[in-house]
Amino acid sequence: MTSDWQSRCGITKLTQMDGYGCGVACLAMVLGTSYEQARQHFIANGLGIRRGCRPAFSTSSGEMRMAVASSGLIINARRWNGWSNFSGLGILKVRDDWRGAKGKWHWAVSFRHPEFGIVIFDPHQSAPSFLNMPFDVECVDFSIYEPKGEWIQVEQRVALFGSP
Repeated sequence: MTSDWQSRCGITKLTQMDGYGCGVACLAMVLGTSYEQARQHFIANGLGIRRGCRPAFSTSSGEMRMAVASSGLIINARRWNGWSNFSGLGILKVRDDWRGAKGKWHWAVSFRHPEFGIVIFDPHQSAPSFLNMPFDVECVDFSIYEPKGEWIQVEQRVALFGSP
């Protein structure tokens, strides 16, 4: 049986198109919209330009919360307490150390799934990551993801999973 993981996840996995567009891609994924529409939202909210020493589209936790909340989604900022305490749909701050960016981090979307356990859609990667990896899907190793600090629990307007 060939796996169609994307249709079974509900949320469409996107990759970033801008150097610091991980937040843009995450917003698009949780809204169920295009990268370009989310990018325009970032621009309209003043996040699409260089701000001091901060590159265009890069976001702090507060800026990311503002971008998601101003899109109309209800959010809840939560402290990271491990995968066992993670539920629902979230935008997580994850370490970039494994890519050679020591001490750096970026945003990724994650959600609980009945078949895959936990799913991570990293905008830096074309492949998804699953806690329970299917054998017929190219995946990124789940263990490389180490969320830190605060994560943003997001209102679920997009169905998180389709029919298995």
